[in-house]
Amino acid sequence: MALRAKDLAEMLGVSTAAVSLVLNNKPGVGEKRRQEILEKVRELGCEYLLKEQAPPVSKGCIGFVVYKKTGRIIDESPFFTYILEGLNQRVLSFGYDLKFIYVNGHDPLDTQRARLLFGGFAGFIIFGVEMQREDLQVFIDTGIPFSVLDNSFQESDVDSVAINNAQGVFKAIQYLYDMGHRRIGYIRCRVRISSFEERLLEYRLCMERFGLPVREDFILDAGYSEAEIRADIDAYLDGSPQMPTAFFAENDFLACHAMLRFQEHGIRFPEDLSMVGFDDRQICQMVQPKLTTVNVPKDIYGPSAVDLLISKLESGRKQSLKLEIGTNLILRDSVNKIG
Repeated sequence: MALRAKDLAEMLGVSTAAVSLVLNNKPGVGEKRRQEILEKVRELGCEYLLKEQAPPVSKGCIGFVVYKKTGRIIDESPFFTYILEGLNQRVLSFGYDLKFIYVNGHDPLDTQRARLLFGGFAGFIIFGVEMQREDLQVFIDTGIPFSVLDNSFQESDVDSVAINNAQGVFKAIQYLYDMGHRRIGYIRCRVRISSFEERLLEYRLCMERFGLPVREDFILDAGYSEAEIRADIDAYLDGSPQMPTAFFAENDFLACHAMLRFQEHGIRFPEDLSMVGFDDRQICQMVQPKLTTVNVPKDIYGPSAVDLLISKLESGRKQSLKLEIGTNLILRDSVNKIG
């Protein structure tokens, strides 16, 4: 007796509707569930249930623009690589293709504009971590809809998705305070971007809120390469008469490489010094002890920028929208309880 969609649904413990969507090659089922159903179909030799369809016709191409101004932040630790899979899947789910575009912010504006206009893009998702407000104009001038990822541009009438930096820093500083730390330092990157400025501002506000002084000798300035961080840690230790009990670093790259250099000077983590980072990158679990950090939910970060762009493309929406993605504090082993 031939199996039916209802029979497959009962075997897998899913709805008949979900099985029917998969068999008819229609959207509405998560990729993991879709693969489970297809695997069961093949296992039972029921490929005859699959409806053959021609490949869907693409609605057009969306450009993922990696905008480089200094190149330091993107090249040393490209955060966008962590979110690309989810972003690409969301673009495909709407019937569009995704294509990379690299734009150098130091190129003449005509060169940048020509690069954006070549290819007939339906829209852009701009990885704008290194962008300043004035860099938006070349995209506005193309007349092509876009959304910006990793830069809020609060004063500009553009769609954007950004991390809630204030929330993330507050959670980190509150945790350090609750763990007994009162001398809390800050590792500040010499390469400045908008997210780092927001984190530094919130650090100062948090210290004031908790009644703690912001000591300039507890603010450690570091470059954005492994070699620079090592040299800056050496200089800091040579010139600092007193150490904080904990540091908050502007991101995990700074935090982890600072930890490694401190350890080479004989400083133990977390016994002598505690550390908290920001982003929750893979490097956090490669150092010892593993780094406590602020997590950015990468599974919704990139797709949210796609959703904003598609809503503008398909609804004709004129008003800009700005999304802030909340954060979680991931507790590992780099913070010691004192007092």
